[in-house]
Amino acid sequence: MTMKTNTELDTMMFFDDALEGEHTCLLTELADAVSETRTAADQEMELNEDGEAGLLRLTEIWCAMSGIPAVIIFEGSQTELLANVVAQIYAHLLQHPFHDPVGLAVYVELRYMTDALMLGEWFE
Repeated sequence: MTMKTNTELDTMMFFDDALEGEHTCLLTELADAVSETRTAADQEMELNEDGEAGLLRLTEIWCAMSGIPAVIIFEGSQTELLANVVAQIYAHLLQHPFHDPVGLAVYVELRYMTDALMLGEWFE
């Protein structure tokens, strides 16, 4: 049996659906994480080692997404910084969703990180 190739079929529809689904879920989770991290900052909670690593990685992602050089100066406690970076990523993704495989990978990583954050795994 020979399969004929139909060049008019949109073979990327599955990727596009996956990308849109991940983006939608991530935005919902990031909105919750913004609230959670602001509450943690208001309560002066401390980050544990995972939280510090997460803050560093989120900062790297945000700098790459927004085109900001890797050397930037933030002020505030670690939890205030975390709240600000999560809010910046959320705001950026609302305005500039990804449309490529790298974006899908970033969405999956951010969802994984947001899940750990929301479970309280980043705080003392």
